[in-house]
Formats: sequence, structure tokens, C-alpha cells
Amino acid sequence: MPRPVQPSSTNVEDLSISRKSKDFIEYVKRRLLRFRDHGLVIKEFAFRILDLLCMSEDLDFCLKLVAESGVEVLDLYFHSECYVLPKSVIEVKSLTRLMLEGGISVDQAFMNHSIKFFSLRELHLLHVVLEDEQAIERLISCCPLIEIITLMLSGGSMKSLSMHGLQKLNTVYVDGIKEVYIDEASSLKSLYYCHDSWNTPFKIDFIQCKYLKELLLCLNSTTIITNKWFLELFSKFPFLETLEIWNCMLSETINISSVQLKYLEVSQSYNLKEVNIDAPNLLSCKFEGFEGSKPIISFSNISSQLEVDLSVNLINKDLDVFYVRELIQNIKPENVLISLSLCIMDAPKPVFLDIPSPPPSIKHMDLIILSILNENLYSSDIVDFIHVSFNVRW
Repeated sequence: MPRPVQPSSTNVEDLSISRKSKDFIEYVKRRLLRFRDHGLVIKEFAFRILDLLCMSEDLDFCLKLVAESGVEVLDLYFHSECYVLPKSVIEVKSLTRLMLEGGISVDQAFMNHSIKFFSLRELHLLHVVLEDEQAIERLISCCPLIEIITLMLSGGSMKSLSMHGLQKLNTVYVDGIKEVYIDEASSLKSLYYCHDSWNTPFKIDFIQCKYLKELLLCLNSTTIITNKWFLELFSKFPFLETLEIWNCMLSETINISSVQLKYLEVSQSYNLKEVNIDAPNLLSCKFEGFEGSKPIISFSNISSQLEVDLSVNLINKDLDVFYVRELIQNIKPENVLISLSLCIMDAPKPVFLDIPSPPPSIKHMDLIILSILNENLYSSDIVDFIHVSFNVRW
């Protein structure tokens, strides 16, 4: 007699997950029905699941109940499925915040001209399924009160985005869109734009947002930002208080002059040899990722509260404390408060040589010692070495 076929551990596990997911969705349905039967309002609803496992109809029903309850905040995340939002969700008039993440389709459903999100203030679309890029523009155009927009899309899924006539728009966060145009948004205060596709041209036009206060640009290493760009930036945006530049090529010399600037960060940006900063209200200035260069950083008209933060990685190379010391000594004037974040990975045992005195003064140091290649890393020796190399308050 043939032996009965034993189910594999994988099949048993899948069945267990399916049963638990079904039990969970049934529990959610019961709770939502109870809210409806008692006339209770659901202000916020968040639903996060890794796999729908053929439960889309049950989820449609749950979201219909939520939509009928006057929901204001809706947060949905699906890991693997391509889920199409039911019409009941798209037509919710009470929504003030909508967040869709993962395998959620944002296409034809949003092309219906009867859709109007009159109350929506925040829209967050993260890695959603997108086949028609006009759907997002159509969705945004239906939100006259929109204040915050976050779009994080897979590279290439959306080539161009235009935002027009959004009078309440305050914050825009865009990642993965090749061309972005923003106009008639005089209320825009914060703009984050990320385009890190290797060697791919991009364009962002926000020139009409003259009241901008915060600008964060994460670009690609082939992008060149010139000294002229910095000079023009502060004349075009006189209210700019925060500027962060990540991952690009810079002119060898840059000059920054601004009365309003308070926070400046330049990270993983290469080719820099000299920085001249005239910003009397600057409170924080951070530089990271020089890749062996030792730019001269000069401040004039400095605030007594100015703090400079240097972040240096010493990886798979000699523990070049002299490089770090010279980098610090290139910051002028000498009375600027300096904090140092130093990451040392797989460095050899330090050699205690005669170190020129006096050592540079550091206000605060964060020291990270990592070992991947070396099982026996000389952590205590490195700490002692750093201690005698810098005058530091840990």
C-alpha cells in the first residue's frame, strides 16, 4: 500500500499563514461592523499586511465600512499584491491624510473627473504601482487644500511631474522622478528632491517658490554644482534657512553668503578645496565625506553659537590621524566649536609616533570602531591613540 503523501513544511506554513490572515481580517470586519452599528466615527485607520492571500474582497468590504465612518486619516501598506483601491475609498470626502505604500495601484481609478479630495491636506505615495503617470498629477490637482506631498517612486516609473495652482502647498518630498516643475506655490517652505540614478540627467524647476526656507538636494555623483549656483541661490531665495547638498561634484571653490542661513550640510560631495562662508546667523554646519581631500573652510561674521560637525571615515587604510588633524586645522577661525564623528573600520594597530603639539581642540567626539576583516581589532590602542592626538571632551 502506498504511503500517504505528507504535506511539506512549506505548505503547512503557508496554510497556517493563510488561516491566521483570514482570522485576522474576519476580526477586523467584526470590529468595523460594531463601530457602524453603534454609529461610531473612525478618525484614523491603518492597515498593514505582507500578503493579501486572496482577501481583496474582504478588504474592499472593510475599507467601505471605514469610508462610511467619516475617516480622516487612512494609512495602507501592502507588501506583495497589486491591490486596486475600491471606489468607496477614492470618493471619501472627509480624508485629511492619505498614505498609500507598496503594492497599491494608483492608475485609472484616480482619472475619474468626479473625484475631489476637498479636505485632503497630506498625500503620501510610497513605491506604489504606477502605469499611468498622469494619474498622480490628476490626483494632486483634485486636492485644492493640499499642504504636504510625498512621492517616493521606483526609478523610471514616472518621468515628469507638474504641480500647478496649489496655493496651500507647504512641503514637497520627491524621490525618483526625472523632471519636476512647481509653480504658483508661493506658500512652499520645504523642498526635498532626490535623483540618484547614475549618470542620468534630471531637471527641477521651483524658481517661483521665492519664500522657500528649506532646500534638500540628493543628486548623483556626476552632477556638478558650481560656485555660481550657490551665489545665485541665495539671491533667488532670500528666506532660505536650511540647505543640504548630498552626493554631487562641487566647484573647487564655493562662496556662500546669506543673512538668513541657519543650517548648512554638505555630504558626500567631492572635488572641494575651499569654502568661504559669510553667514552671521549660521548655527550648524556639517561636512561629511571628503575622500582624502582637506578643504580650507573659512567662516566670517560668525555667530557665537555656531557649531561645525565633521564626519570622517577611515576604512581599510592606515589610521591617518595627521589627515584628520590637518582637516580640523583647516577650519578658520580657530575658536569655532568643532564636533568630530570618526568611524574607523579594519584599521591596523596604530603606531605611536611623536605628534606635533598642541593637538587641535575638539568640543565633542563620536568614535565608532568596526571590524569586518580583522578578528583582532586593537580597540583600546586606537582609543588611546585618539586620546593623545586630540584635545577632546568625549
